[in-house]
Amino acid sequence: MSHHRPGSGSKRVQHIAQRQRGLGSAIRQAEAYLELNRRIQPELPTEARGHIQIACIEGDCLMIAAASPVWATRARMLSNEILAATNRLWPQPLKSARVFIAEAPLGDGSFENG
Repeated sequence: MSHHRPGSGSKRVQHIAQRQRGLGSAIRQAEAYLELNRRIQPELPTEARGHIQIACIEGDCLMIAAASPVWATRARMLSNEILAATNRLWPQPLKSARVFIAEAPLGDGSFENG
C-alpha cells in the first residue's frame, strides 16, 4: 500500500516544472485556461454548462470545446457571447472564437453526459 500525502503530487509537479522551463510555462498556461473555463461556466445557459468549455487560446482566437456535434452547434450560436465574456476576464483582447468537438473531457472531467 502506498502512502500519499495530500498535496505531495502537486509539489512533485512543481519541482519537475521548475527543472523543465517549458513545462513550468505550460502548466501555468493550462491552469490559467482551467480557471478561465471555471469562471465562464456560470455565463453559459444552465443546460450547456460542462458540455461547452474553454479549451485554450491560440493567438487572438478563443478555442471552445464541445462535447458532441449537437453541443458544437449550440457553442457556435453562443460563441459571440462566450467571446465577450472571455474578453471581460482575459488580459489580452481576443478577436475570434473557434468551436471544435472534443474527443475527451477537458480539465475537470466535464462532458459526463456527452
